[in-house]
Amino acid sequence: MSKAPAHLELRPASMDDAAMVADLETARNPDEPRDPEMLRFWWSANPTDEVFTRMIAEREGVADAYVYAAHMPWEKGEQRFGSVRVAVHPNIWNEVLFESALETAESWLLHEGAAIAVARARQSFQRDLDVMENRGYKEVRQARTWQLDLVAGRDRLLAGAERARQRMAEQDVQMMTLANDDDADRLTKMYQLCIEAEQDIPTTMPIPLMAYDEWHRLWFENPGIRVDRVWLAREGDAIVGLSAIEYPPTRGNPWTALTATSRAVRGRGIARALKYATVAQAIDLGAASIGTTNDGENAPILHLNAEMGYAPSIPWLELHRELAT
Repeated sequence: MSKAPAHLELRPASMDDAAMVADLETARNPDEPRDPEMLRFWWSANPTDEVFTRMIAEREGVADAYVYAAHMPWEKGEQRFGSVRVAVHPNIWNEVLFESALETAESWLLHEGAAIAVARARQSFQRDLDVMENRGYKEVRQARTWQLDLVAGRDRLLAGAERARQRMAEQDVQMMTLANDDDADRLTKMYQLCIEAEQDIPTTMPIPLMAYDEWHRLWFENPGIRVDRVWLAREGDAIVGLSAIEYPPTRGNPWTALTATSRAVRGRGIARALKYATVAQAIDLGAASIGTTNDGENAPILHLNAEMGYAPSIPWLELHRELAT
């Protein structure tokens, strides 16, 4: 076990540090390994107007700690939320090191004019949560996580996928992958559906409208997304639903990237059929399980997860702290 340093020597993090941070996140949460290529992509995919800092402390090529803080441009009259993320390697973790890293992130946000620091932590990170609670962080939301066992549930899930496909055929809803959709306007329609669905997600922090170019990059430069694994539901000329699973290219578990339907067609089983289509494909690809994350107040999708046999996993907590000025 590494000896804990007396303090963290933080420096600015570059794209070249993504692999070290992926290893750090994997050490903290070994049942959910972080893919270095995926993490590098997400680092590169920040909104163009986001203001942020990334810092890393390393020794001999191993990341001792990672600190991230960010905010979107301040809008007049809105609460000034800023995000913080702190990770300290479990081999050296102690309260002093973790709190000093958290103070660094909070100080940066204060300098930027933030009023509320927003942190997210897995419920199992009890040591982190204890320090944050002592600093005044309070839980305001939960992101519920679920795991679907594709091995034990194989026959049941494939039968469910077939029933859902037949129900869609009876409603004249076409199911296909994006790779097999030849509509010249398919991406514009997909973008509009994603934006509509995103605005319906329960949230505390405001969700800014994403520009098309930014959305396109998140979907089609993402190394975990392939067009032959993005499933669409069509009714006439309209794309009324989509679902996709993100498959990390190097290590890590498949997770649902998004399942969304148009407001006008909800309640007809289209989201269910899309999720079943992605699950059947994942089984065919040899995946053993699929994870998904949903807001704790999104009752319809939570009900669907339970119906399909997803088992609740460890949730992620959203915590807020008012920053002193």
